[in-house]
This record gives sequence, structure tokens and C-alpha cells, in this order.
Amino acid sequence: MNHLDEMTAFLYLDSQLESAQASEISSHAQSCSECRALLESLKKETLWLEQSLREKDPVPAQFAAPVRHLGFRWGWITALGMAAAGILTVWNGMIEPFERQLNQAGFSGGNLMTMLFFSGAFWKGWSSVLSFLEFFSLAVFLMLVFALLQRYWRHGAALGMVLATISLFSLLLFFLSAPAAHAGEVVHGKPNYTLPSGQTVNTDLFVFGDFDRIDGTVNGDVFAWGNEVQINGHVTGDVFAFSRELTVNGTVDGNIRNYTQTLNINGTVGKNVLAGCQDFEVNPKAQIGGSITLGSANAMISGTVGRDIMAAVDAATINGPVAGSIKIHGDRLHIGSKADVHGPFTYKGIHKAIVDPGATLSSPLVFTQSKQGPNYASWKYYWHRIEFWAAAFLFGLVFLLLAPRFFASGLHSSKRYLPSFGFGILFLIATPIVAILISITFVGLALGITTLLLWLIAVYAAQTFVGSWIGEALLGPAAGTGSLIGRLALGLAILHGLEMIPYHVGIIIHFIILCWGLGAIAMAIFGYLRRSPSVPPVVASA
Repeated sequence: MNHLDEMTAFLYLDSQLESAQASEISSHAQSCSECRALLESLKKETLWLEQSLREKDPVPAQFAAPVRHLGFRWGWITALGMAAAGILTVWNGMIEPFERQLNQAGFSGGNLMTMLFFSGAFWKGWSSVLSFLEFFSLAVFLMLVFALLQRYWRHGAALGMVLATISLFSLLLFFLSAPAAHAGEVVHGKPNYTLPSGQTVNTDLFVFGDFDRIDGTVNGDVFAWGNEVQINGHVTGDVFAFSRELTVNGTVDGNIRNYTQTLNINGTVGKNVLAGCQDFEVNPKAQIGGSITLGSANAMISGTVGRDIMAAVDAATINGPVAGSIKIHGDRLHIGSKADVHGPFTYKGIHKAIVDPGATLSSPLVFTQSKQGPNYASWKYYWHRIEFWAAAFLFGLVFLLLAPRFFASGLHSSKRYLPSFGFGILFLIATPIVAILISITFVGLALGITTLLLWLIAVYAAQTFVGSWIGEALLGPAAGTGSLIGRLALGLAILHGLEMIPYHVGIIIHFIILCWGLGAIAMAIFGYLRRSPSVPPVVASA
């Protein structure tokens, strides 16, 4: 038998061996002085260890204190590297090609954000923008996860590794589940594009150019980007135009969705027209089978309209047959001698409508004169202001009773005037934009709607914090909940009184209050996210 090793000796001393093997080791130790000395030494060390564990003296503070790691953690380096790679990928794969397309279509870089929003809302064929919006909503979600983890997870390297893993998994899921591109033919004018007469496109047509002209037939929808767009042929689907000027001389079987400076309709539109433009004109030979929904500065409608007209314009002229009703809100209205309105006609404006002899109206024109600014001579105006004050006070009271700590934090943040106002402007503008961008994607629809609703609640709650601050500035700091309620009521009454000042002064004051209060709410939320929970010191004992 060879000499004993330390592991076998430990197992023997702990009675972990079988009886036959233990007897063999015992016999060997009696005849071998070296192995007997090893067993005695290990037995003494075991006794010393047991005695030290029974000691009641605490572990020294330098051993119980948590280890502080200095330097930049490798987990953060990994996360930042992946973030930089993702930003570079999005820029090279989505933003830069889209900007090139805009330059080819004749749009300058100043119109980039405007075109982005309108294309995302109306242009159903641009898969690159939808992919970018999905990536943006994913980035916002990861930022939220980062803020929550930063509060509850204090280990930087582990946090960086978790963020890197989440980012990698999300990017992989994003690219695997990217939506398929819509079928369609995309053409780029160099710089102009023309679909010749007699030529047919049997799919959706996407046109980019300075001057786009459709003389042939398109069996699908037309999406046109350019300086000037002309539809002289036949489009069996809808027309979506984003240009300086759109002229329709041919036939469109579907709808017209338009965002241009000028829209001229000389041909036939089978369904409806939805337009946001500077100048809108329907010539006498034009025919629109459906309704017109319009927002413009000047409108001239002399053709045939098969259904209703609903418009918000500065100056409008109706001088043709309208089979449905008309609702117009604007400054001036002129009804020509060739007008023939078969439905109800309502007009709300500053000046009375001018009706030429020969105009045919199936029912009398209902005119409501709108006044600029509130009616200070009416008692209803003051009663409504009291109701608005009562609603704001009730909201602030419920907010104070349900969330007293957050209310106190927001009140404290409102005392920092300039930071609150700056954060408020950012919160007021950026939040709805981010919520709309998130809502465009199907995955982020619930998150976007929830964000928008919370933003609306914060907009209404902004006045409560500023009002409480005004009350404390006049009466001094509140000593309890009851005194704070009184200061809230007084401050809200002063705010609502200041908003009644005419000559747009009240509107400016309301804007200042809104930004101020929103900034206080944003700073309070940010403080809660950064505040770490108090952890009592850990004392290790044997």
C-alpha cells in the first residue's frame, strides 16, 4: 500500500470511507510513521478550524465592506459598442438612403421631418420608414428597461452584460420579424418622369421626381413625390401626393389623399378627396363622386360634388352642384349663382356669407358668427371659468391625497424655475412625437397609446403644482395637508384669473404655466428613477 494523500486522509477523519477501507488505512497508519504524522496534522487543523468558527468576534470592517471596483467596466464597453454599431447600421441602411431619395425628388433637407411624418401616416408602401419606426420604438423600450434596472441593479458589469444581451436579442428578433415590403414599381425621375399614353402599370406606382406626369393607366395606387405632379391618364386606385402642386386632368377611380401647396381638379374623382393645402380648386368640368374634406387657405369649388363638403378655410367659394350637406368654418364665404346645394348648409365665420342671385339652396343657410376671444359680457363665461377652477382643484386634491410624496416632490421641483421650464418645453414637444412614432408599429401600439394618455394627464396636472407654489409663495410654507389644500385652491384661482387677461396675454401665461408644471413633473419622475433604495450595512459574523 502506498502512502496516504490528503483527500483520502480527510475522508478517513470525517468517517466517509467504507469500513474495510477504513480498517486498511488504520492498520497502515500504525506501521507508517509518515502517514500517521499526516493524519495527526490534519486532525489538529480541523480542530483549530472548528474552534475559530465558534468564535463570536465579528469580522473586521475592512473585510465586511463591499469591494469597490475602479475603472471602466467591460460590460459597459460592450453595451456602448453595440449601441454605436446599431446607430451606424440604422444611419447607413435607412436614414441616408431615404435622404438621398428626398434629394432626388427635389426636397431639401429642411423638409425631412415633415415628409417623414406624412409618409409614415399616409404612405403605406414605404417599408424602410416603418422599419426605422419599429427600431425607434424598440430603442425607447430599451431605454425604459435601462432606467428601471439602473435603480434596482447596482452591479455595473452585470447590468452592462444584461443590456448587451437584451440589445443583441432584440436586434436579432427585429431583423427576423421585419415586415415584407409592399409590392409595387418604384421609379426615379432624372429629374422628371412620364408614364406615356397607352402604357399600363399593373401594380402600385411609386414616383420620385421633379416633374411627374401620368398619361397612361395605373391599375393600382399612385404615390407621387415631386415638385409638380400631373395625372392626365387613368388611375384605378388612390392617389397619394406629396408635392408643391398636384393637377388632376384625368380619371381617378379611388380617393385623393393630398398634402401639397396647390391642388387643381379638372377631371373625375370616383370617391373622396382629403386635402391639406394652401390653394384648392375644383373647376366647373370636374366631378367628384364622394365627399370633400378640406383644410386650406383659399378654396374654389365650382364642379360637381356627389356627397358632402366639410372644410376649414379662410376664404371659400361654392359655385356648383352639391348633392349632400355643407359645413364650413372660416373667415369669408361666397355662394355663386350656379350653386345648387341639396342638403343642409351651415357656416360659422367672422363675416356674413355673400349669396349671389340665382343660387339654389334646399334649406336656408344657417350662419353663426364667431367672435375672436372670449365674451366677457356674458355671465356664462365666468361660470365656465369657475367650473374649470373647481375641476382643477378636485383633480389636485385627489392627486395630493393619493400620492402625497410625489406631489411634494413635484412642488419642490417647481421651485427651480428655469430648469423646470426648459424640461417642460422638451417634455411637451417630444413626448407626443415619440408616442405617435411608437403607435405606428403594431408591437408598440399599446405602449404608444399609454404614453400619450399619461402625457395628457400630466398636461392637465401641470397647473396644480404651479398653483400650489403660488399659494406657498403668498402664504408661506404649508404646515400640513389642510394648509396645503388651501394654498392649492388659492393658487389655482389666481392662475385661472391670469388666464382671463385678453389680447393673447392669457394664452402666453397659460403656455408658461403648462411648461413650468410639466417640467416639475418630469424632474420629479427623473428624481424617483435615480433615487436608490436605502440598504442597511451588512455585518458578517462567523
